[in-house]
Amino acid sequence: MKIAIIGKGGVGKSTITAMLAKSLSKDKEVLVIDGDESNLTLNKFLGIERGKEFINYIGGREGFKKLKRSEKLFKNKISLNDIKEYLTKKDNIYFLTIGKIHDFGEGCACPIGALLKELLNNLDFDGYTIIDTEAGLEHFGRGVEESCDLIILIVDPTLESLNFAEKVKDICQRLGKNYYFIINKADDETLKILLDRLDKDKILGVIKENREIVRKCLLGEELEPVEEIEKIAHFITSNSKTIPSPNL
Repeated sequence: MKIAIIGKGGVGKSTITAMLAKSLSKDKEVLVIDGDESNLTLNKFLGIERGKEFINYIGGREGFKKLKRSEKLFKNKISLNDIKEYLTKKDNIYFLTIGKIHDFGEGCACPIGALLKELLNNLDFDGYTIIDTEAGLEHFGRGVEESCDLIILIVDPTLESLNFAEKVKDICQRLGKNYYFIINKADDETLKILLDRLDKDKILGVIKENREIVRKCLLGEELEPVEEIEKIAHFITSNSKTIPSPNL
């Protein structure tokens, strides 16, 4: 099962990705894919070292440039064993970084997005795959979610986030994609507003303001799932067989 975690910048995608991965790993193996070319904290929240960037699998940016536009990056299905030199692991969680932008003038994130899409389309893995996407909607434009079974949008108490939710709802409905919301960083007052604006049947859970999470994120410490994340993970594991797979 492939799960894309999406949302605007600063909404808490990496935080929720890490906690959800830890909770789901109690059921079966989890592959966490860092698809954000700029964020450097996801592995810290998981308590896992970062390995070699997967973009080196195709020779880095230079290798990507040499590929023909119509040429597929992978000829066959890809197992974790095929890419083991790029993986790090702790307990039941594998971690893979697609690539990062490291320097001025290096170029755009197009190769990273293209590689992520092709990997997801060809991945042969029976566990849960969770993708921490880049902020915004560009990954939709690249078709990254093409093979994803579930899209989870993180919503915080901002107008920008609500507008983002409306756009994602429209895209997912047109694509026939399963989508849900997780409300994050809300207090009692802002939660009421968010609940009025969002489809309640699509809300997986609510994570209230949590000073301990804020402290750990600031220090780059490993996170553990809060109770609400455990409930969300239970919903996913209980319904994983009833969520239809995309037809590629």
